Amino acid sequence: MDAVQNIESKFKFNKNLSIYLSIFVVGAIAYYLSIINESPSVFPKSITDEFKFTAWINAGEDYLKDNYRWITRLFASFLKAGYTALENFFVTSPWILVMSLVALPALAYGGIKLSLFCIFTFYFWGAVDMWDVSMQTLSLMGLSVILSVIFGVTLGIFSSQSDRFENFLKPILDTMQVMPAFVYLFPAMFFFGIGGAPAIIATLIYAMPPIIRLTNLGIRQVSKETIESAESFGSNKFQLLFKIKIPMALPSIMMGVNQTIMMALALVVLATFIGAEGLGGQVWQAIRKLDVGYAMEAGLCILFMAIMFDRISGAITKDKVTLPDDVQKFYILPQSFHKYPLANLVEFPIRLIVKLIFIFFSNIINLFASLLDKFISIFKKSYSGLVKDFINQRFFLFSSILIFILIYLFDAYFFAIGSFPESWTIDIEKPIENAVKAMTLDPGFIAFAKGMKAFVYLYLLNPLNSFLTHIPWWYTMTVFVIIGYFTVGLRFATITALLLAFIGATGMWMHSMITLSSVLVSVLICFVIGVPLGIIASYNKWYREIQNVVLDAMQTLPYFCYLIPVLMFFGGNIVSAVIATVIYSVPPIIRLTALGLSQVSGSYSEVSKSFGGTGIQTLNKVKFPLAVPSLVMGFNQTVIMAFAMQIVTPLIGGKGLGLQVFNALQRSDTGRGLSAGLAIVLLAIIIDRISHAWTKKQRIALGLDNN
Repeated sequence: MDAVQNIESKFKFNKNLSIYLSIFVVGAIAYYLSIINESPSVFPKSITDEFKFTAWINAGEDYLKDNYRWITRLFASFLKAGYTALENFFVTSPWILVMSLVALPALAYGGIKLSLFCIFTFYFWGAVDMWDVSMQTLSLMGLSVILSVIFGVTLGIFSSQSDRFENFLKPILDTMQVMPAFVYLFPAMFFFGIGGAPAIIATLIYAMPPIIRLTNLGIRQVSKETIESAESFGSNKFQLLFKIKIPMALPSIMMGVNQTIMMALALVVLATFIGAEGLGGQVWQAIRKLDVGYAMEAGLCILFMAIMFDRISGAITKDKVTLPDDVQKFYILPQSFHKYPLANLVEFPIRLIVKLIFIFFSNIINLFASLLDKFISIFKKSYSGLVKDFINQRFFLFSSILIFILIYLFDAYFFAIGSFPESWTIDIEKPIENAVKAMTLDPGFIAFAKGMKAFVYLYLLNPLNSFLTHIPWWYTMTVFVIIGYFTVGLRFATITALLLAFIGATGMWMHSMITLSSVLVSVLICFVIGVPLGIIASYNKWYREIQNVVLDAMQTLPYFCYLIPVLMFFGGNIVSAVIATVIYSVPPIIRLTALGLSQVSGSYSEVSKSFGGTGIQTLNKVKFPLAVPSLVMGFNQTVIMAFAMQIVTPLIGGKGLGLQVFNALQRSDTGRGLSAGLAIVLLAIIIDRISHAWTKKQRIALGLDNN
């Protein structure tokens, strides 16, 4: 048996070696041909001239605009009216009321710490004099999320009830999630005009997939035993869906809401390019003027908004944790501090204040409930006691309503609260500018920045870019087809060939190779940085906790904002685009490296040590091989995020497909913009499927997956 396995293993090794050698030899020949003749590197012009995809898209757009634009404009007018009303409410209402609308739900679901962070976020918006633009962004995002949830949950419910409808939606959702956010601005702008309405439409389309998927998944994951039990008690399909399936699927649905909020915020920031107002416009203006301090202020506003809504939606999704009886419940400090007398001393006044506030509002709500119950019982005695119980069971809701009423009354009859006080504003723009100037003028930093840019460009980006843009197109296509065949299968290899042929036929081949080189270099740098940081995190608990906080902030921040620090320190060029991509894309590889190494069973390490293995040998020979699936998954996520970043990097000197999308948006050329966007999508899908298939094979080989 062992002999047979050895023969099979040797045969597999020789087979893989022959494949790699063949690819290398053919690549060397192809590259030699490209040196003596550049024509092979260019996709055949006879094909690109005949395949007029761009012209077809533009012609279809013109037809729709000429015949049906009145429908979209009518719909846009309703959206504009809703957005304007919401914006006016946020801007004109007392700032304390607007803050309370977010801080109170945060208090109910996340506790005092989350509520205080929400209060700080609103204060920061006003303190840096960006209250109005923050309210504009909040209005855009709020309305977009509401519509996304309504349509997304509805489609998710239909998808959960029909396998055919689910199979129909799946490829559409895959394309929607991979499609760069920038591309959604094209049809929104041309069919709905400019301003808030098209931004809402684009955000709606872009942000819906997560809520659809997770609603469908949550409903389908309801156990068969629960369904059968409900059916045995006579529940019909309608009752089963709305009283059993949807309530049990709420955690999954709320997770979808969380993802929808983050995606909506990311696109709302980008919507400044089609005339939408808000924080994104402030960032863009600051970048154009090279106003570093102002850009950082706007970027921090976006960051705090993203973190705030991420934490609130996450708190709603999470189950309440019941602490042990011997653990003192703290409101501000970590629960692990309950053993320290000083911590209890700090928390004592906080607990006292919270208790007094609770007593105050509970008495008021109880009095209101009693009076209302007595009043209603006069007309309907059967309702006696029911109204009081209903109100008391919803203590927090009615307390919040009471607070809103008190704020309105105070603002109307006692003292006008109005907008955020100008006297509370602070200036962080100048200190940031001074700090940036001091750093950028430092000889050491100048040498570091120049050295990094020279190394990345001369030794990584330029050689790979030259290779991919000069290598014959058929060789690149063949390599992808071969890799697709041996990792996924013949069907996928055929699809890969067709997709790459489509990219070439649209005239985007050379631009795709430039983008691919930028992505591969970015991913390589991410691995060089991320893997060591992940290793450290897997061994050091304190470092891992600090790192997770940083990574949470990095993954919450919309990618538009990563352009700001890069522009500050490295200027606008193609290397800066790579650096911005690295900063945005590195968190997944760090997280999944740490996760993969941490999940390796301690028994493996003990066995390695018992045979005299050192720590490095255990890491290299035991942990790393077992963590390979997690590392490849990190590679997958890093690649996808790197492709997504290519859309905005042209703002700081990036090239390739992202530049084509950006230029098309400026020229109102929907066909070319869609062609470039689809090219990014198709490249990302090909690499995504290959990495997923390779990960699955590695898991099977390691005995971690049976299928």
